[in-house]
Amino acid sequence: MPAYAQRIIVAIAGAILVGAFAPFSYWWLTLICPALLYVSIINRSALDAFLLSIIFGLFFFGFGVPWTFNSIHEFGHAPIFLSAFLASLLVIVLTLFPAFSTYIFCKLRCNAYFSFTSALAFSSLWALFEWLRSWIFTGFPWLLLGHAHHSSPLQDVIPIFGTYGATWLALLVSCLVVVIALGKFRQKVLALISLALVALSLMVANQITWTQAEDEELSIALVQGNISQEMKWDRTNHPFIMSKYMQLSEAHLDADIIVWPETAIPTYYTLVKDSFIKELSETAQNNNVDFLVGVFTYDPSNGKVFNSVMALGEGLSFYQKQHLVPFGEYIPFRGLISFLDRYIQIPMEDLSEGEGRPLVSLKGHPVGASICYEAVYGNEVIEALPDAKFLINVSNDAWFGDSLAPHQHLEIARSRAIETGRYLLRATNTGISAIIAPDGSIINKSVQFKEDVIRAKIQPYSGLTPYSRWGNWGIVTILFGIMFIICLYQWKMQQRKQA
Repeated sequence: MPAYAQRIIVAIAGAILVGAFAPFSYWWLTLICPALLYVSIINRSALDAFLLSIIFGLFFFGFGVPWTFNSIHEFGHAPIFLSAFLASLLVIVLTLFPAFSTYIFCKLRCNAYFSFTSALAFSSLWALFEWLRSWIFTGFPWLLLGHAHHSSPLQDVIPIFGTYGATWLALLVSCLVVVIALGKFRQKVLALISLALVALSLMVANQITWTQAEDEELSIALVQGNISQEMKWDRTNHPFIMSKYMQLSEAHLDADIIVWPETAIPTYYTLVKDSFIKELSETAQNNNVDFLVGVFTYDPSNGKVFNSVMALGEGLSFYQKQHLVPFGEYIPFRGLISFLDRYIQIPMEDLSEGEGRPLVSLKGHPVGASICYEAVYGNEVIEALPDAKFLINVSNDAWFGDSLAPHQHLEIARSRAIETGRYLLRATNTGISAIIAPDGSIINKSVQFKEDVIRAKIQPYSGLTPYSRWGNWGIVTILFGIMFIICLYQWKMQQRKQA
């Protein structure tokens, strides 16, 4: 096949792969599109594979995260050229991860022909570089292939090995199918046996229930105020915003728990403690309902400001956000790039990291709390376990506008529910708010960009999934082990050829 034709194919494959994720959710594209890249780099030089992967990644991330431009330009008020530069820079950086995974794949001579070893190496390296992308430079674990499998036949691997396990298995399955189609006879047999073992393992995993529902039932109400960004950060609107959330909640005071989204109270707790918070506390006590509310907290001893949630009702507890968004909640390397302050105006950009486990108390139950972007980090969400009986994520996805991001964000939250085997309540400012079951299914969800209150009944859960015990280290240890064995095998084969 001509080189230009291969470039066109991998470009199309990269762009189409976005369709595997919400709102499209054609999960089977995660089996087809990376497989096309795998076919293209077999028996190619490491440099050729790297360049083909760059093309694949530019189209994948270019079509997958264009909303970053919207966030920087529309809501950060940055000039259009600066917004385009920063958004493009992010796409380029994200592209390097799959590109380097294929470069190493070829450098190890795993791409000599279609084989069981090549399928195992390709899938393992890709998953390892996804994991690397999740924490290096604070991490950006968005559009992980495993996120698309909350409703696929591979779903049952998620409570065991998490999202990265689902990524690895999806790629392994797709590459093994390629080996069956294009490999030599011995490799076809190995691939067939491997696929049969995968299918059998999934059937066994499907029969296991990792967590157990408790007898109690809780009535939940999630309030979506649909407050625009412009209104939210205008101080003169704060009384109206707080009054609006109170009014939306009044018809649902029969619920056990009412959840308001991230920074629903867009000011400091201390400023409204003796006025609005006092009124809210009286409402909670008089109606036997607990509230979880997003609010800013301030520590006068050190001048630090935190993005927080407050649990209010039978008691009072706080959780302060720990994983902040760079360029959204703080400016990294501020001393080096202070010039950006002249071009990007982001409210509350000097927040501090909180400390402690992500737990609050609602209706006498410990609850795992996460704020906005924290939901994309499965290893951080499980820090609330085993204590947490269910999970709550509050967010303000108005930053993303009418883009793919709110749908993708909700999809990621579904993976967190499956990984932990617990209900996850997701309350957002403009949508999409949702009540998610422990199997990742959506029980109820809101309409975007409208005032809404969604209701459902949930049960507290106890017990631990394997992923909740191991975190990402379970699958990462296995993948490093696989690559060590492959490297050792390749080295021995090379030594044998030279003998």
